[in-house]
Amino acid sequence: MHRRAPPKSDAEKKREKVAQKHYQSDLTSAKKGDPEACYRLFRRLEGGVGCPTGLPDDVRVAEERTWLRRAVDLGDPDAQVEWGDQNDANPEVAVSWYRKAALQGHGGGLCQLGSAYQEGKGVEQNDAEAARYFRQAVNAGDVRASYALACMYNHGQGVAPDPAEAFQLFSTYTAAAVSGVIKAHDKILPVSAPLRALNKEQHKESLAHAHLYIAKCYYDGDGGMDIQTAKGAEHMRTSAALGNVGAMDIMGGRCRKRGDWLKAVAWFTKSAQACSCVGRVNLALYYSRGTGVSGEVGDARNFEAAKKLLLKAVKQVDDPQHVLAHLELGYVY
Repeated sequence: MHRRAPPKSDAEKKREKVAQKHYQSDLTSAKKGDPEACYRLFRRLEGGVGCPTGLPDDVRVAEERTWLRRAVDLGDPDAQVEWGDQNDANPEVAVSWYRKAALQGHGGGLCQLGSAYQEGKGVEQNDAEAARYFRQAVNAGDVRASYALACMYNHGQGVAPDPAEAFQLFSTYTAAAVSGVIKAHDKILPVSAPLRALNKEQHKESLAHAHLYIAKCYYDGDGGMDIQTAKGAEHMRTSAALGNVGAMDIMGGRCRKRGDWLKAVAWFTKSAQACSCVGRVNLALYYSRGTGVSGEVGDARNFEAAKKLLLKAVKQVDDPQHVLAHLELGYVY
């Protein structure tokens, strides 16, 4: 027995009506040869925003591709980048479409060209060229390029190392990501391609890394920043909340340093669950000492929990902490 969908609220009905109105307007303009309207129709069909309901999947997909191809042929740069993305299996073809969009100053095309040179996909690998295109993309307003270029400045890849520039670019990226998440909730019109990309799960790790870098700058004064512990803690917590294991370990360490055992255990538990060797070793220490955990000192269950954590940590031979895990195993046994 199928459950009936809950009735739509007045606000939802209003948004749907406005979306349908925009769809019909774009359809009229697209039929007259407006390239941007053709691309918007593709996006609306792709996202099911304002378009006719009940279309069979094969019909809807065919309609999507028809309007996208028409937008490509009419020279719309958003469509050219999308077409390149859809030809990812053929890097040379993809790059040719990114280049067409880039020649129009399109941030997405420039960013994708930068990625192609960075990875050597469809072109000869060249970090300096990658950085050059990423810079142009940043200047054109593509926020994804801010992250890519920040990483290059951080590691001195294709450019001279510059912590201050990395900080500014990471800050631009995190600010734009927050803005993108907010704007993505507006279902009347599809969000732009860069903001749509920012909201994908795959960018969660990048955001976490950016917040971690910013936090370290505030903590340590890197990049010419004044030390601001409160701001550093704010970004570190955000990084940890986004799933960055290193940030979880650092939060655990800072809580331990100020004697807040319960919070330290909470953070190390999270990082241990994410397979952090640091988290596993530190959490094992708390269990073996009976600090910040339930049970008395010497509790057999706590020792057993510590053993399990340490036996996993000793296998992580690429992490220096595995040496400490070996030493601690001798204590719990």
